[in-house]
Amino acid sequence: MKIRSEQLSDTAAIRAIHTEAFGHGWEADLIDRARGWVGFDPAFSLVADDGEVVGHVMFTPVTIEDTVRSVPAVVLAPLAVRADRRGAGAGRMLVEEGLRRCKARGDRIVAVYGGPYYDRFGFTLAREAHIYRPDPVPGQNLRVLALCEGALSGVSGVIRYPAIFAPLLHCTEG
Repeated sequence: MKIRSEQLSDTAAIRAIHTEAFGHGWEADLIDRARGWVGFDPAFSLVADDGEVVGHVMFTPVTIEDTVRSVPAVVLAPLAVRADRRGAGAGRMLVEEGLRRCKARGDRIVAVYGGPYYDRFGFTLAREAHIYRPDPVPGQNLRVLALCEGALSGVSGVIRYPAIFAPLLHCTEG
């Protein structure tokens, strides 16, 4: 299985994978909006390709803000693998390659809203670092990962998502 940046020809498969995985089109719509956003980098919209697209993940720049400063970070969202291919390692490979690319680009912090699946990659509960989502969704599943030593030191606050996330969150910025 090969992990690569998405291509225009992957659009329909990516939409189908996310719609199937989540049972609705919100995440697929997010990806479509991201493609038209000035901050979108296709090198961080990855597919698992095994002769056909079987999984997808996207990494998007965000900030973590408190009353004094704004710290750049990245959010992993969304991640999905085709139902008939789950358990074959595509999700793990997508996350690992995405994190590798983020670290190589110089990103220091990655956040994800998801369950214990992400702990295997080193993510920990964000509330322990006093980092929260901006919307009223309970934050027990928000997780963060420091890509380099000390990246989370002194960092706390609220994640500010770009406006492309607005339909999924109540509080975003342009």
